[in-house]
Amino acid sequence: MIIETIPAIRQLTVEQKIRLSWELADDVSKEIEVQPEVLRVLNERLDAYEADPAAVKSTNEVTAGILELKRRLVGAAA
Repeated sequence: MIIETIPAIRQLTVEQKIRLSWELADDVSKEIEVQPEVLRVLNERLDAYEADPAAVKSTNEVTAGILELKRRLVGAAA
């Protein structure tokens, strides 16, 4: 693993590790060509959002839904 080759990573805070992962993803995204099919789907979704912004859920709404589902699943398993 890379963590073993760069031990300083273990010394980072959680926030710094998250920021590093975002920066790495951003850097990689600059080197990768987006496949035409992926670009088509992204454009369709952007068009749908622009046509009806109210139909889109916010990040907070999506997160709340996931947490609620998790709560129900944990409750059902108990």
